[in-house]
Amino acid sequence: MSSDEQATNTASTETGTDLSGTEAGVADDSETHATAAATTSAGEPLVSVQNLEKYFWENDSLLDRLVGEDPVAVRAVDGVSFDIYEGETLGLVGESGCGKSTTGETLLRLQESTGGRVEFEGENVYEMDSGALTDFRQNAQVVFQDPFSSLDPRMTIGDIVQQPLDIHDVGTTDERRARVRDLLERVGLSTDQLDRYPHEFSGGQRQRIGIARALALEPEFLVLDEPTSALDVSVQAQVLNLLEDLQNEFDLTYLLISHDLSVIRHICDRVAVMYLGEIVEIGPVEELFDNPKHPYTKALLESVPRATTDERERDRETLAGDVPSPRNPPSGCRFRTRCPMVIPPEGMQIEQETFREIMTARERIENRDISLETVGGDQIELEDGSVPSEDVPAFVDLLHERLFDEPLPQRHRERVDEAFAELADTNWEAAESTLRTEYETVCERVNPGLGEGGHPVACHLYGEAGDSANAADPDSWS
Repeated sequence: MSSDEQATNTASTETGTDLSGTEAGVADDSETHATAAATTSAGEPLVSVQNLEKYFWENDSLLDRLVGEDPVAVRAVDGVSFDIYEGETLGLVGESGCGKSTTGETLLRLQESTGGRVEFEGENVYEMDSGALTDFRQNAQVVFQDPFSSLDPRMTIGDIVQQPLDIHDVGTTDERRARVRDLLERVGLSTDQLDRYPHEFSGGQRQRIGIARALALEPEFLVLDEPTSALDVSVQAQVLNLLEDLQNEFDLTYLLISHDLSVIRHICDRVAVMYLGEIVEIGPVEELFDNPKHPYTKALLESVPRATTDERERDRETLAGDVPSPRNPPSGCRFRTRCPMVIPPEGMQIEQETFREIMTARERIENRDISLETVGGDQIELEDGSVPSEDVPAFVDLLHERLFDEPLPQRHRERVDEAFAELADTNWEAAESTLRTEYETVCERVNPGLGEGGHPVACHLYGEAGDSANAADPDSWS
């Protein structure tokens, strides 16, 4: 099978790009967004994704089973739900590795799902027979993020664009060739270039070829998987303007996967924010950018550089910790391990920043992410891996200095001291239990769920737990 046939029938790999974006050359069309957003409130969706799951399995080979290894699920997509209405553009944003590209590939059935349901025009994609699936392939296409590897270097661009027509046996040979010429002209390329090869084109031109190939079968729905991530700023604007023009001309529906938040804002009607395999917020584009609800959405928007002279002096809020592994995602809210607004236990009087630091220390203990040997340096010498009893107070003080920026209030200092003393004796489980008993939060006990409405958010701050006296004001961090 050629690489272009693979590009037609298989998925591409997600790669990371910066969250910073460009506005160059992309028209701000807020009236179009408002009109499209209004149409989503009525009628049936073109694409409906319900509790979609896609797990990849490790330790699942025959040898692993023979030696008694248990399979480990990598939860790339875990219970994702959203609707896409005819003629609209839904943006899907989030950090690298959160499952965006896998979501797009799985809903197109380029990868088989682990669970859930995807409906296209009311029909379940995963229950389609071969004939219905062939029709679906004609109506739903994909533009891959890498314009270099997604085109077969051994084929001319005329053959590349014509290949979907050949596979689906559309029209006569002359009609197919005429269709290819028309498509190349529509994406801004010359018909004189039909017999050239991909290496003779720039990145932006190659992406136009990929777009022409995706449009060859006159689809209704396109998944745009980071279509501009490999392009420079000026070429990005040209491709995005082209996609907008084609959407208006052919009444296309888009799922746009991107890291570039300014691109999302300019061409999408609604936005879904994804974190570690789950959707945490969905809303109309202007509403979500002007009034983000989820702390993760706020953090994403805060990270985008702004075209203003005040940018140099702006003190940007950053998230603590690293993205957890999808092999072992956190219980409850998956963002709780990094959330600056995690909710303290009911009745506990504690500053938000202090509670965040204690929760981060808990995470490091639970993940065994503290090197006891380096805490004391040359001051403390371990005996059989443990701190000598006479050095425990010094060890505890040094560990406080390492993990906390400011001294803890006395009550919390005493409880944390108990846990650190257990660590000195290498009793990790007891240290975990001590801190869990005192500081367990609703955010780790219960998954908040996305909810319903025009701008749903998966966050306890907008539920009953958010009404407690010690919960942070959702608008206090931005």
